[in-house]
Amino acid sequence: MKEVKQIGDASKSKQKAAGTKRQPSKEKKIITIPYPWLYASAVLFLTIPLFMFFLGYLRLTIGIPLTIIFAGILMFCISDCLNDADGRKLIKSDHDLQIPLSYLVGFAVTALLLSFVSGAGEYIYTLQDHAFRRAILRDLIDYDWPVIYNYSTQTNPEVVKIFGIASGERAFSYYFIYWMPAALAGKIFGFGFGNFVLLIWNAIGIFLCFMTASAVIKRFTAAVPFMFIFFSGLDVLPNLIYSFIPYDGWRWFEGFVPVMSYVSNFRELASVYNQMVPCFLIVALLLMSKNTRSVGLTAGVLFAYSPWAVFGILPMVAAILLNKKNRAGTTLKTVTNIFSPANISSAFLLLLVFGSYYMSNSGAVGFRGVAWKFFDNPWMFIPAYIVFVAVEVLPFVIMLYKREKSNVLFWAAAVTLLIIPLYRITEMNDFTMRGSMPALFFFCIGISGLVGDVMDEKNTPKTKKGWLKSAAVMFTVILMMFPTLMNLFIIFGSVINGDKSDKEDIGSFGNINTASYAEVIQEQFFAEGYEDSFFYRYFAK
Repeated sequence: MKEVKQIGDASKSKQKAAGTKRQPSKEKKIITIPYPWLYASAVLFLTIPLFMFFLGYLRLTIGIPLTIIFAGILMFCISDCLNDADGRKLIKSDHDLQIPLSYLVGFAVTALLLSFVSGAGEYIYTLQDHAFRRAILRDLIDYDWPVIYNYSTQTNPEVVKIFGIASGERAFSYYFIYWMPAALAGKIFGFGFGNFVLLIWNAIGIFLCFMTASAVIKRFTAAVPFMFIFFSGLDVLPNLIYSFIPYDGWRWFEGFVPVMSYVSNFRELASVYNQMVPCFLIVALLLMSKNTRSVGLTAGVLFAYSPWAVFGILPMVAAILLNKKNRAGTTLKTVTNIFSPANISSAFLLLLVFGSYYMSNSGAVGFRGVAWKFFDNPWMFIPAYIVFVAVEVLPFVIMLYKREKSNVLFWAAAVTLLIIPLYRITEMNDFTMRGSMPALFFFCIGISGLVGDVMDEKNTPKTKKGWLKSAAVMFTVILMMFPTLMNLFIIFGSVINGDKSDKEDIGSFGNINTASYAEVIQEQFFAEGYEDSFFYRYFAK
């Protein structure tokens, strides 16, 4: 399969074309996308919901100044995106994207289908947690902002019994800004339209993930959407062993050892698209950035989408700031880039606003501590950790070692994935599942480029050793596909069988349909005593 180089090749291709006869039937329609346009599109996708939160959730005396400040930061970041560390303007034509129309259309169609199949809008049988996702959108549409619940609206007697209270108010507490565009559309035109907007908004985000990942690896290839969908650990191997060796402990396909689990891309997308899509996009933006003066906004906005993923992005940000290629000509200029007004103000304000919001429900974290304390025999943590790393981390490190060993980001991502399993937060351990996303997405993008090379006819191996390396890469990728294939089998099998989805099991957090959800909702989505919290006293409407 022939792959297309897209950055810095325009002049060479023109020179080559000048000396040959044109063959219209074989020519490809090429679309030029200026680098600033792609950068601006990605940053706007991330910040539009942020502006909606500022203006819709906060007092206008707070929200309007914040909107103006962040609009100024946004304009600076976009205008500065093609400047190097010393502030020199880079040659625009060297960084513009030359994309064949077929790839542009293919990426768009794939993004829309993937958004649909993974469950955004719940138009198809959905996997875990979509009852919560649907309730979040419905309540953001039906309730005034900020969303405040009164226990008196609960009509299910079993739910009232679990809550142990029939009156009083609680605030909605969750990282929800991904739903803001759909919620605003739903407030105007109804829930059905808002739900459709969510499907499209999610598809736009996935499409931008494809485009920015392609910009990072400097080529357009089918390997980008392929790896976005199928990237995973080699979870199939321990599960294959379990099919021969009985194991009585609780487990799931991607949780084959206690406490620790890294999740495949598709499973993240099908469960927490609100965290996965922005996180992937942010990682790609960081990798394609030309300087460090806007890292504070790019990485900082992740706190609004996924506080858990911030733990994983911080080591990568540190690596970017210290990377030699991002150093200016003088130490002073390098330091001023790191501590630029855009970096400091955006990071501080995002931490202040969203940190205080999340702290209004500090009781949402029930389980926490070093991982081995949650083993019946703490010494069993050691073999479990070794197996976990061998299955979930080593394959990526080995595959990319030769081409990335001099890249400090490669080591930052690898070390992050080695450290995260040592700690647990929440019963399902969101710390490992979501905190690992930035580092995993770094490897996903890198392996997209590697697979693209293997698929490229120009890179067809000419030696036995070369063939073996290519075969090893593709065999590893095939093994990665199993978690996604299994989840797709569940989704389409359930559709064929007519299985009932759980999308309406909750309905609304203000009036829960199924009592089994009540305890989790009270713990993770309700902020008790919110009136006395810093956020609701000084920031919220």
